[in-house]
Amino acid sequence: MTRPTDTDIRLRPDGSIDTAYYMARGRHMRSEAAHELMGTKTERRPRRRGLAGLFQPT
Repeated sequence: MTRPTDTDIRLRPDGSIDTAYYMARGRHMRSEAAHELMGTKTERRPRRRGLAGLFQPT
């Protein structure tokens, strides 16, 4: 059996499918979809460093 070399499936070093990666990806996608449905999706702003970051509105 030969494997295609142009596969887009993420594999672990032992050759098996990286299921942890795909489970985390699925959780993230479901979370984004839920936030969109609830209308609470906000854009992330870069956090300011130093003393100014302590007083940045959230």
